[in-house]
Amino acid sequence: MGNATQDFFRSLAQRGHDRRLTAIDEGSVRFEISRDGRIDRWLVSIDKGDITVSEQATGGDAVVQADGAVFDRIASGEAYFLTTVLRGEATVAGSPRLFASLRRLFPPPPRSAGTEHRGGDHE
Repeated sequence: MGNATQDFFRSLAQRGHDRRLTAIDEGSVRFEISRDGRIDRWLVSIDKGDITVSEQATGGDAVVQADGAVFDRIASGEAYFLTTVLRGEATVAGSPRLFASLRRLFPPPPRSAGTEHRGGDHE
């Protein structure tokens, strides 16, 4: 698996708590990242803002599927999570509420020259 993807999941595991996710009483998202003919799985569980991450997981209230190169771009902030889904580069299934909150976990892409920051999250 690519470094950006590994770094992303490791940083989530180390984060432990994210106050932006306290509205989620309990939920989990399984990520299936395909690369070189294999699928790596990560389960991100959220409980009132507390985050746990496990590898090679099954289950989940929602599923994100993406090619490794696409997810590397999302994890590194080179692409928006939602934009890749809308373009069909990544697929999601399951709880829309989880996905609405989940996108807050990803770094925002760098601002391009000439764009004005309007405040708030990159949602």
